Amino acid sequence: MGRITPEITILEVICQHRQTEEIFRKYDVAAGTCLCCQALFESLAEVARKYGLELEKLLADLEMAAAGRGDR
Repeated sequence: MGRITPEITILEVICQHRQTEEIFRKYDVAAGTCLCCQALFESLAEVARKYGLELEKLLADLEMAAAGRGDR
């Protein structure tokens, strides 16, 4: 499975790392919308820019979840 980079889409991340879906749900509040509903085919960089999210934090949170080290 590949590394999570700014260029990949939300769909690709979730397909490769199913457990990251929970992270996207947490970011829905900050984005003000359901990211999986509205931006599934957009890259993480596009999503961060469009919804005012901190890209580096999003990537770090997704990497942690993908590695099985999400917050518990």
